[in-house]
Amino acid sequence: MTLVHTFLNTCKKYAQKTAITDPNGALCYEDLRREALRCAGRLLSGSVGENIGILLPNGKEFVAAFYGILIAGKTPVPLNFLLSPEQLLYVIRDAEIDTVFTCNHFVPLLGNQIKYIFLMEENDSGVLLNEDSIHYGSEGERAAVLYTSGTNANPKGVVLTHNNFLANLDGCMQAFHFAEKDILLGILPLFHTYALTTTLVLPICVGAAIIYLPRFSGPKVLEMIEKYKVTSLFAIPSMYRVLLRTAESTKYDLRTLRLCTSGGEPLPGDILEAFRKAFPIPLTEGYGLTEATAIVSVNLPEKSKPGSVGPPLDNIEIKIVNDNGQEKPKNNDGEIWVKGPNIMKGYHKLPKETAETIAPDRWLKTGDYGRLDNEGFLWITGRKKELIIISGENVSPMEIEQVISRYEKVFEVAVVGAPDKLRGEVPKAFIALHEHVTCSEDEIKNYCMQQLPHYKVPKYFEFRRELPHGPTGKILKRALK
Repeated sequence: MTLVHTFLNTCKKYAQKTAITDPNGALCYEDLRREALRCAGRLLSGSVGENIGILLPNGKEFVAAFYGILIAGKTPVPLNFLLSPEQLLYVIRDAEIDTVFTCNHFVPLLGNQIKYIFLMEENDSGVLLNEDSIHYGSEGERAAVLYTSGTNANPKGVVLTHNNFLANLDGCMQAFHFAEKDILLGILPLFHTYALTTTLVLPICVGAAIIYLPRFSGPKVLEMIEKYKVTSLFAIPSMYRVLLRTAESTKYDLRTLRLCTSGGEPLPGDILEAFRKAFPIPLTEGYGLTEATAIVSVNLPEKSKPGSVGPPLDNIEIKIVNDNGQEKPKNNDGEIWVKGPNIMKGYHKLPKETAETIAPDRWLKTGDYGRLDNEGFLWITGRKKELIIISGENVSPMEIEQVISRYEKVFEVAVVGAPDKLRGEVPKAFIALHEHVTCSEDEIKNYCMQQLPHYKVPKYFEFRRELPHGPTGKILKRALK
C-alpha cells in the first residue's frame, strides 16, 4: 500500500463528495483525481528530474500537484515560499530540482534556475495520464523530501517514504478517530510536515473534507469554522494566541469543533488555560518532528495531563537517554530518542548527518530534552542545543520561558544564553508585551525571583515590540544571539 493507492481508493469511494474548498471554489474527489492525472501527464510529457518542486499556497492546486507527482513516479518537494531568495535557491539546488509546479504569483521567486515551470493556472489544458501508466510505487519508495525550517542552520532535506507516512497516519487515525464525516481547516502552510500530514495526507486518506486558507487571519479562521462546521483544527501556539485575542471581541458558533491540536513548538501554559475558558473543547498538545513524519505523541482530551505532550502513538517507542546513549529511569531528564516505522529514511545527500542522527538500531536522536513519567507521558523540557550552562549546571530556557509567559503583561518571550565571565553563561530574556501595556525590568525581574531559583533568573532583560519569527511561526533564537 502507498499514498497513491490511498488517494485513488478515496477518490473512487467518495467520487462526488466535496474534497477541497478554498477561496477559488470547491472540488469533488473525482475532479481532484482528474487534476492529479493532468499534473502527472504534464510531467511525463518532458524529460524531468527525480525531485519535483511545489511552490504553491494552500489549496486544491497544491493537493493535485502533490499526488500528480507521485502518480508520475517522481518525488514531491514542497517549497517554502516564505524563505529568503537565497534560502529558496539553496533548497532548489540541494534537492536538484529542475521542474516546479507553481502559480503566476510565485514565478519571480524562481529566477532562472528552473528548466520546466508548470503553471497551475494552465492545468486544464494538460492531458490526463492514462490509468495504465499510473506509478503506484512501493512502501519503501520516497514519498516526499521535506526541508527542515533551518532555525539554527541551513535547511536539511528529510527523505520520507510511503511507509513512513502510512505508519504515522495509522497512529494518528487511532488517536484522533478521523473519519469521512470530519471537516478539517487547513491554516498551516503545506510545505511544513505537520501541516502536510494532518491537513492533506490524513484527511485525503479517510475521505474527509478540507477547507484551506492561503493566509492566516484570526477572524477569518473563526468565520470559516462557523460557516463550514469545521470539526478539527491543527495549528501552532502563536496562532492559538491570535485566535484567543479574536474570540474575546467576537462571537462565533464553534460548537462543531471536536478537536483542536497544537504542535510545532511548546505550548505556553497561559494559552492552554485561556483556551479552556474561551472555547467549547480543550486544546490538546502534541510533539513531533519532520524526521519522525510529523507526530510522535499527543495529549488527548480523554486521557490527558496538562503540560505534557502525551504518550507516544501506538506504533512508536520513546526512551530518554544520557549523553552516552544509555537509557535513564522514569522521571529523569535526558535526550528524547524515538523509534518506529515513521522514522525517516535519512537526510538528502547527507550520509554523515544521517548516521549521527539515526543510531544503527534505528533510534532517532531528536536533540530535544524531556522525561517520561510513570504512566508513559512525555514532558518536554527543552532543546539540547539551546541549553544554557550556568557554572556547569544545565538549564533549559524553556523552563524560564514558561514562567515568564505566565506573567499577565507578557505576549511572548524567548530566553537565550549570554556570555558571562564568572559563570560561563547566564540567561537573557527577550520579551514582547501585550499591546497598550508597560512593564519595567525591575517589575519582571521581581516576578521571576518569586518563581525561579536565583541562578535561573535572567541577568538581562530586553523588551522588543515583537520577536523575530521564522517561516513556520517559530521564534528565531539565532537572530537574538
